Amino acid sequence: MLLVEPKVLFSWKLVVFIAGVWLGKLKTLEVIIRGDVIEQNIVLKLGRKLRETKLRADFTASIVVPPFLKAVEKRYPSICVLHVTVDIEDKFQFEKLLKEFVCAENCEIVSIREF
Repeated sequence: MLLVEPKVLFSWKLVVFIAGVWLGKLKTLEVIIRGDVIEQNIVLKLGRKLRETKLRADFTASIVVPPFLKAVEKRYPSICVLHVTVDIEDKFQFEKLLKEFVCAENCEIVSIREF
């Protein structure tokens, strides 16, 4: 038995609006990079560069390597898939930084896709 009636403090429209403002500021990008990702330690270098720039972004990385012994002797490139979470205000700065970085490391960006 309730002694006090529960009261609605927020309307659903306000809650959805507030959640949209908080959650809508982040964008997720999928970036595919091809090159000597492991030998040049691309993931670590990109993380350090991101820390230096103070951009509000973070990423996870998955690296795909062809059969290792053949890849080493024939110099096959590996592929790195980055899932980047970036603040919407920093998205274009991040993309510019990424393109310059990848070009300087003699790799190539296969695709950048926004989710």
